[in-house]
Amino acid sequence: MKFQSGVLKGLLIKRFVIKTLAGIVVSLLSFSVYSGVGEGQELYNAYCQLCHGGLGEGQVMGKPLTDAMANRLSDQDLLAVITDGRSGTGMAAWGGSLSETEIFDVGSYIRNLQGKPALNLNDNDSGPSDDPVVLAGEQLFNSSAGCATCHSYGDQGGSIGPSLDGLSSRLDNDALMQALLSPSASIASGYEAKVIEQNDGTRISGRFRNDSELAVQIQSEDGRRWVTYFKDRVKSISDSPESLMPDRYASLGAQEQEQLLAFLKSL
Repeated sequence: MKFQSGVLKGLLIKRFVIKTLAGIVVSLLSFSVYSGVGEGQELYNAYCQLCHGGLGEGQVMGKPLTDAMANRLSDQDLLAVITDGRSGTGMAAWGGSLSETEIFDVGSYIRNLQGKPALNLNDNDSGPSDDPVVLAGEQLFNSSAGCATCHSYGDQGGSIGPSLDGLSSRLDNDALMQALLSPSASIASGYEAKVIEQNDGTRISGRFRNDSELAVQIQSEDGRRWVTYFKDRVKSISDSPESLMPDRYASLGAQEQEQLLAFLKSL
């Protein structure tokens, strides 16, 4: 009995030691994954805030780091942008100036500015949604529903209607449904339409862009052209009470409506 008791006691002690060591290892791994935010803040303040602002709000020379587009970047993509820059923009490549650890620390601090945990490259939940309903809604948005002709998100889409980045933080469910089902009920400021009636009776609508004593300028409904109409060469120019947004949502099937709505709520 004494032998069995001693063996049992030894096993319990062994298990305790293993669990303790495992806890220490996990803590060290967690520290290595999440450390560096303070160092990242120092680097950000030294090199990044001039263009992107002290809190990532954006400046004339740099885009915001806390908007929907930046939030949708996966951790790997965020590090790639910092490392390699972005061609065609003012975003410089920092891979030749900062070490991998320093770039990781800057990325972690940017995630903190976005209200997220520090970078964790082992976190599979980072980045765009992989919800199949949301993905189907995004495809619908960019294809048959025709939303991308007028609206943008991220760095793609049209400019006839408002950008949809951060939509979920601007509109609650009721306001979003009203915008989809009754687009003329509330037209966003700056996106009003003008109606040009030409001398032959032809009526042309477009987003109002500029006005002067001599002419008015509108953006064509497809968004591709800004067209100038001289006031003395047309029959009339009037404000339109109707939104340029078509009532397309109501024409979708129930499943497509669910998909599109899920995507819009993810923005």
